[in-house]
Amino acid sequence: MQRGVVFLFSIIYILYAGSFTLMKGQSRDVSLEECINIALQHHPGIKTSAEDENSAVAQYKVARSRKRLQVYLGLNTVEYLKPEASQGKFNVPGQDTTIGLFVGPTATYNLYDPKRSEAVEVARLSIDLSKLKAVKVKSSIINSIKKAYYTYGLARETSLLREELMKKFEAKLKRARVLFRLGQRPILDVSKSEVDLEASKLEYERAKNQENLSKSNLLSSMGIVQEDIAFSPTAFEELPELKYNLKELYNLSENNYPDLKIVRLQKDIGRTSISMEKSAYYPSVDLTASLGFENKQIQGKDNFSDNYNKSNWNPAFHAGITAQVPLYTGGGISGKIDVALADYNKILYQEQEIMINMRSLLKSYYQEMVVLKRQLEIARLSITNAENHLKLAQKSYDNGLGSQLEMQDAELSVLNAQMSFIKAKYEYMIALANLSHVVGLGEDKICLKK
Repeated sequence: MQRGVVFLFSIIYILYAGSFTLMKGQSRDVSLEECINIALQHHPGIKTSAEDENSAVAQYKVARSRKRLQVYLGLNTVEYLKPEASQGKFNVPGQDTTIGLFVGPTATYNLYDPKRSEAVEVARLSIDLSKLKAVKVKSSIINSIKKAYYTYGLARETSLLREELMKKFEAKLKRARVLFRLGQRPILDVSKSEVDLEASKLEYERAKNQENLSKSNLLSSMGIVQEDIAFSPTAFEELPELKYNLKELYNLSENNYPDLKIVRLQKDIGRTSISMEKSAYYPSVDLTASLGFENKQIQGKDNFSDNYNKSNWNPAFHAGITAQVPLYTGGGISGKIDVALADYNKILYQEQEIMINMRSLLKSYYQEMVVLKRQLEIARLSITNAENHLKLAQKSYDNGLGSQLEMQDAELSVLNAQMSFIKAKYEYMIALANLSHVVGLGEDKICLKK
């Protein structure tokens, strides 16, 4: 009984291990949505932007720490007046003073720092800026994946068409050889079919290489190097249509385009930075307090051991207020103000440039979609006409009335019409992805629902 149980579990283990190995070796059929999800989890750019946000949060903590009590443990030298030198006369350092030691914690509390509030605000805004930059990185990665995915779809469908045409030429060659043996077609048709087949094989190899290259580019855009992934490009029955006109898209983009959001927040940081640098002209005030032990006179090398004698150390407490007012900084403060002003003005020009580029890109992508939609309609008609023409040419050739050249022209016409259709289809989706990226909203937000 025991042996039977062991044997049963052994069989189960073998089957499980085998199935697990098979699953690991199998290619996964990945959709566009899954590509995006994989990238959001593994892309180095996503992780880098997350660390940038962590850094901004840490900088904010540093800026806020200036508001809080600072306590340090230290060993300090202190200059004390000699008892006989405390008679209100002018005291000469070294002659009328002695050097002692103070050991203990010193607490410092900033009562007023003219730059403190602005520095904290800049740090807080920098956190928001890092979040916006993370959104921009995410949006750029998603857009790159979409374009790479559609490019791969185009390459994939192209290679399938080339493969289909190659198989047709193989069948045509067989048919030509049969008709030649029957004496119904000349040897020239066989030779022409052989040439056509070799040419179609070459075109198929080129299409396959382009498919493999576009797959590698897609993997790269996802931030991975895994090779055992199979993609399943979406078969578009109906292409999505925009529900906004160009003017409405301008308005949406002005409120949602990541680059515009970033530069506007940078303006806020710039204004705060200018105020912060100007406030450096005002005084700063600190409260300090020390509690510990002091030795008012350090013994020389001949009696150095006396420094360790407890009788020479007494409890001590020191407290005071320190105020600092910049009287002369060699132009340092005014220079920092000028730098802040220049940086702010630069941001203003960048905002103008971004607005111009945004409107130009939107107009370009919008018009491209209009043209491509028209091309799709023409391509559909061309496919229908080319297929009808091919049927007639095939019938004529089978009846001995048409030529090999007419057949080839008809087949190539069908192929070209199909190629034009799929090229326009995927270019339309790429233009839509680019437009969606500039608008700053997902395609589901700017397109009509089917």
